[in-house]
Amino acid sequence: MMYVTEELRTPLGEFYDVIVAGGGPAGCCAAIAAARAGAKTLLVEQSGCFGGMWTGGLVNPVYDHANKTGLMKEIITALSQRRGFGGFIDSCCHIEDMKALLDEMLTEAGVCLLTNTFAAGVLKEDGAITGIVVENKSGRTAYPAAMVIDCTGDADICARAGVQTVFGDEETGEVQSFTLMYQLGNVRFMQTDPYALTKLVEETNARTGKNYEIPFTRSYIIQLPADAQAVVMLTHMRNLDPLDEKDRTAAMVEGRRQAREMFLYFKENVPGFEELTFTQTASMLGVRESRRLVGLHTITIEDCLRGVIPSDSVTVATFNVDIHNQKNNDQGYFDVQPYGIPYRSMIPVYADGLLVAGRCISGTHEAMASYRVTGNCAAMGQAAGCAAALCAKLGCQPRELPFADLRSLLKEQSVEMPE
Repeated sequence: MMYVTEELRTPLGEFYDVIVAGGGPAGCCAAIAAARAGAKTLLVEQSGCFGGMWTGGLVNPVYDHANKTGLMKEIITALSQRRGFGGFIDSCCHIEDMKALLDEMLTEAGVCLLTNTFAAGVLKEDGAITGIVVENKSGRTAYPAAMVIDCTGDADICARAGVQTVFGDEETGEVQSFTLMYQLGNVRFMQTDPYALTKLVEETNARTGKNYEIPFTRSYIIQLPADAQAVVMLTHMRNLDPLDEKDRTAAMVEGRRQAREMFLYFKENVPGFEELTFTQTASMLGVRESRRLVGLHTITIEDCLRGVIPSDSVTVATFNVDIHNQKNNDQGYFDVQPYGIPYRSMIPVYADGLLVAGRCISGTHEAMASYRVTGNCAAMGQAAGCAAALCAKLGCQPRELPFADLRSLLKEQSVEMPE
């Protein structure tokens, strides 16, 4: 590979106690928690809205929320009061209500907000992360900070800082398939069987002579808390690299093609779908897996199956292991016992000044396929935000922070801690 040498003079922005990179469920909760704890906080998001998979990704339901307290419960309560929560398994959010609510909560907490802003690099001093470099319409700016939280999903800050990560399956390097969610209107179909759409397609093909093949056998039409609106989890894009932008672009294009193909097939051929309308495709690609932190503790599949709850757990995960592999089958789907997500799994082995929250914490390929869902990510984010605020206040590193202090602050923020 050939390289070009650049001369860069990057303006230095103001100092923050805590900078959060990535404004999805983990990042929003991290920023709100840090700001409420008194930290001067900056939230950097590369898309045009906050909420990540909840909003730009159209991902529903909000899995693994039922046992969550703190910010996750606060969000659901507020959405329910607006009639913006319900639908499929009574666990889906109204997309625009979620956008508005997160805007309000972040603003009320006093978080400084940057959308359409890419975390392009990090500041380092003596091996510690001391801030990030961003690029947006204003140009390039370096923001120093006492603590940085990587909530990018892909562990982008870790990678830019040279922090050790792993990628995909430990043996094969394979990552889970991509999905692009999309929204339909005039949906009168209520799904209960995970194979219902597959059966509908098989029956319709037999009746019409069509040969449409559904991309994923456990696909879902997911009713939203809005009249006859639903999102669809059906597209699958395989054998692509989530860290290669050409592959990600190809996945977006293919996802839109698959979405349109399904819509036309059902509207034209399946009884009960004649009035179906196509509302939108997600603006964000659904990436289930890429880099993961190598942290002080690695969550394993054995932990999930045995229901291990370490003493420094910040939340409990209950969602099943759901591995969307590169084949069109359902291998890698099995139940777990409720297990803890420890604070140590958010702390890099070597680097200081950095915490990680969301699906890119330290865990194995199989374990991540359980804790990656948004209810867990939100809870991790709140814990990371509280920890970062405490570290900034006390002048200590995450590995040095007494867990009793973190537990106490989380309880102050209405989190019922695992025992």
